[in-house]
Amino acid sequence: MTKKFYVSKSTEGNPAPELDRFQRIEKLNLLLSNGWTIKDYHETSEESWFLLEKPN
Repeated sequence: MTKKFYVSKSTEGNPAPELDRFQRIEKLNLLLSNGWTIKDYHETSEESWFLLEKPN
């Protein structure tokens, strides 16, 4: 299973979590502690996100 964790506003209409930068890092750390791993990082001029992966 994969999911995008947006760091900035998404052009797909999926905004970054409505949290400040510190809270977003805490949210990402929580996902990682629950078994998610960072598979990749993408950044464009319009958006940035981590591609997270969790084994089924």
